[in-house]
Amino acid sequence: MAGKGFHFTDDYVRRVVALLATDMTIAEIGERMSCSRTSIVTINRKFQVRAYAGRRSTWEPVEFCSFLQNQS
Repeated sequence: MAGKGFHFTDDYVRRVVALLATDMTIAEIGERMSCSRTSIVTINRKFQVRAYAGRRSTWEPVEFCSFLQNQS
């Protein structure tokens, strides 16, 4: 009994990645995109947009995001 959710389209993931590159919090992105914070964190972990370095509320943006650059 693996996943219960739905598959995110490439466009949806691209929009989340773009929002992760802004100053919005995980909760704000989740609310805006109508999905859970866990989904946003999973996308961030996969595409490494933000580096939290062990902190929960502050992050450093990662300079290179290949997913956004390849889609342009």
